[in-house]
Amino acid sequence: MSEPIQIVLLDDHPLVMEGLKRRVEEEEDMEVCGAFTDPRTILRELERLQPQVLIMDISMPEMDGFEVARQCKERFGLDLKMIMLSGYTYAEFYQKAYELGAHAYLSKQAPYPEIINAIRQSVRGHILIPEKLKPGAGQEQLTPTERRVLELIAKEKSNLEIAVDLSMSKRTVEYHITSIIGKLGVKTRIGAVAKGYELGLIRHMY
Repeated sequence: MSEPIQIVLLDDHPLVMEGLKRRVEEEEDMEVCGAFTDPRTILRELERLQPQVLIMDISMPEMDGFEVARQCKERFGLDLKMIMLSGYTYAEFYQKAYELGAHAYLSKQAPYPEIINAIRQSVRGHILIPEKLKPGAGQEQLTPTERRVLELIAKEKSNLEIAVDLSMSKRTVEYHITSIIGKLGVKTRIGAVAKGYELGLIRHMY
């Protein structure tokens, strides 16, 4: 049997990290060789432990996960596989993570099997790109007019202001907003904006 995958965890929430550590170590081919809460010490510890995979939270005091990833990329290059966990699912965050060399960017609410799979895939050199970041993903959901309405909602325009800007009736704007909310599977205008950013549908603010 080959040596287990060596993994280091970095999260400033000890209980969250302990739960992940226990679950990962249930896998016969995985071993957590270090678990840390302070991102400022992680580079020294990675040098000492030489793990194959680093799983880390993005939101941490003193130094965020993006900065940790930047320094890790400079120091270790492709030798260290990075899996980033975050409560933020904005497309911009995904893109930044992958630009910094992450092999996976997962929600902190991701089920353990998804994290386990990401570990194995990263060691094999696979980069897990979410469907929402693939070319054209999500964009077919909204018509060009609906996307324009969504952009104006993101600029905090009222329905009446949107109607004036787009030369349509207020009732037509309301129809488009209802359609947008339904297509994106949300319940409110704010939810539609958040989902729009997440899917990369809101990119240009005119």
